[in-house]
Amino acid sequence: MAAFLARQALEEIVDQRCMSVGAPAQWASARSKLVVLRSLDSEEAADAAARAWSRLSAACHVHAFELHPSAAEIEYLCGVVASLVPVR
Repeated sequence: MAAFLARQALEEIVDQRCMSVGAPAQWASARSKLVVLRSLDSEEAADAAARAWSRLSAACHVHAFELHPSAAEIEYLCGVVASLVPVR
C-alpha cells in the first residue's frame, strides 16, 4: 500500500514541478512529464523522480514470479519522494 500511495504522491509532485517550470501538462503521461522535468527542472530532481517513479511502478505491479520489494526499499523510495516536495 505504501508503494501505491508514494507513487500517487510522486505523480502529484511531478505535476506541481511541471507547473512551476511553466510546462503544465495535466493530460500527459507520467513518463512524458518526467521528460519535461529532465529538460526544464534540475537534473538531480528529475533523475531522482524518474528513478523513484520507475521503481515504485515496478513495486505496484509485482508478478507472481518476481520478488516483492523489501520494506526497506519502499521506505527508501518514500524518502526520495518526500525529498522532492517543493519547499515554500
